[in-house]
Amino acid sequence: MPGENTSTNTGSQKKKRPMGLKARAAKKHKTADDQPTEDGAQVVNDFGDENTATIMLKNDGKDATEIDELEGIFDGALEALSGDDPERAITLLRGTIHECDRILRVHDEQNQKESLEAKFYYIYGMALFSISELAEPEDKHEYLVLAKDRLMQAEEIMGDELRWKVLEGIAKVQLELNAGVDQDDGQNIKNVTDSLDKTLDALPKDLHEQLVAESLAIFDLVLSLVDSRRLSESASFTLLGWTENTLAKLPDASSNADIKTAHGRCKWIFSSILLEQQDEETGEVPRKNELLESLKAAINCLKGIDSVDALLLHGEAALNLGNVVDDEKCQEEYYAEAVGIFKQVQDKGELPEQFVQFLEDFENDDDEEEEDGSDHDDEEDEAAE
Repeated sequence: MPGENTSTNTGSQKKKRPMGLKARAAKKHKTADDQPTEDGAQVVNDFGDENTATIMLKNDGKDATEIDELEGIFDGALEALSGDDPERAITLLRGTIHECDRILRVHDEQNQKESLEAKFYYIYGMALFSISELAEPEDKHEYLVLAKDRLMQAEEIMGDELRWKVLEGIAKVQLELNAGVDQDDGQNIKNVTDSLDKTLDALPKDLHEQLVAESLAIFDLVLSLVDSRRLSESASFTLLGWTENTLAKLPDASSNADIKTAHGRCKWIFSSILLEQQDEETGEVPRKNELLESLKAAINCLKGIDSVDALLLHGEAALNLGNVVDDEKCQEEYYAEAVGIFKQVQDKGELPEQFVQFLEDFENDDDEEEEDGSDHDDEEDEAAE
């Protein structure tokens, strides 16, 4: 029977990272001017190399402000990121930052008394944050510090319309700045949860669906970072506790499948952190009672939800319960539950390879047991004769 813990960070996937920024900067870039189209809108061949990126600005050429054009470039970068086109995304993010630098330089040279609008600093900060996600490790921290500075400038002058977006951006930056820190004194991570609380408080309460969707997106961000194991254990447990408590406050928390899945994911990630501390020789795990309770709680949250994400979490929790409980009958029951769940995912055509292998091993074990039983019966028959 399979007996290895299957903690595989299923809640997050590594982003594909293109060639480092330094390497790209060394490549020869072409330059291109903005080209007006027949209807007055502008097409921007923006800051590209031999694969020059082209985007259509949202506003027409006559009415568009510099900030509108800047927003168009940045939106193009976000579309490239969501479309899994990191090369184009880097080109457009570099273009956004280049244009922000230019606008700020002109503003300072003209000694304008009025500050640039909050949207400018928000775009500037989020472009720096986004490019930090694709940067070489040695460049990442510098981008994040600059991003935080720009977003803090946006916070000083933001209106209600932009409030939650700016606060969310600050929280994202603070989360990443805590990643890779081995020890946390508690204050840094409290600053993060405070920022997250401010973000959630700023979400529009009158739009129920948007409130839930945006909240879940924030929780997904937090859980993905915890699941990446780039935070200290104490910071991870603090964020998991914050997420669980905050999820419970959302409307329809006890019935909404997405909220229940997020809650189950919290329990599974907590469990997987403990499972990774299992002694390889003895098989003992620390805080075993807590681990068992957490795995059972994960299953209770996920039961009856048939999305692939929920099913995979449910299956992993059941499989690992089978691995750590002492009672053999309970082990078999949990293994059987995991098999049933994984077969549902297999029927959907989305079962990861490691669980396909588990199913094969489980079925092979059953076949061997049947053969052993059959041989034993034959031997008894022969003895009787």
